[in-house]
Amino acid sequence: MAQSEKNTIRHDLINKRDAMQSDIWTTNSKIIQRNVLCSKLYRDCDILLIYSDYHGEVGTLTIIEDALINNKAVYLPKVLENFNEARMEFYRIFSTNELIDGYKGIMEPIGNVERVFDYEKEKDKKLLMFVPGVAFDKSGYRLGYGKGYYDNYLKDKDAILKVGICFSMQIVDDLPVSSNDIKLDYLIDEKTKTGEINAIKYPGRQ
Repeated sequence: MAQSEKNTIRHDLINKRDAMQSDIWTTNSKIIQRNVLCSKLYRDCDILLIYSDYHGEVGTLTIIEDALINNKAVYLPKVLENFNEARMEFYRIFSTNELIDGYKGIMEPIGNVERVFDYEKEKDKKLLMFVPGVAFDKSGYRLGYGKGYYDNYLKDKDAILKVGICFSMQIVDDLPVSSNDIKLDYLIDEKTKTGEINAIKYPGRQ
């Protein structure tokens, strides 16, 4: 039942996001990125793990470029597929020119094995991940595209601070939850006031 509910919500929210006018998408993406750049969460992080926006997701280019300019270590995800599995790894970039067309047309790092994010080596640093999604709820759960890449990647990486960035129309009261769904720590949308970023943490976070 939960999977059927998830599919219905996913379909409805993708359609609503696709129907967003381009000028509204641009305006709200700029507001959200500005909120991110003004936040203590972002300013304090040593390592940033962030997605390249796709299919109407909140834009991230401004955040990526700012992080590179400010000498943060920036990592983006790449989907790795073979006959037995499909998984996601994060690879460091030093310029947006290093991104290429990848999985489903999403811009991805080339995937140099020497640049793969090593969680065990870096987990004592301040790690921040901006997580994409189709829908988010008020308890901290998110709904992705159904492949489970982020949930699988994050299941044993508690030191990473997980922040959802989305448009307010993507936020619902409650989402159906599965046992492997990973809870987020914070959520930022275009209605978040920059001075309140650290006050919108989900219940239970210290």
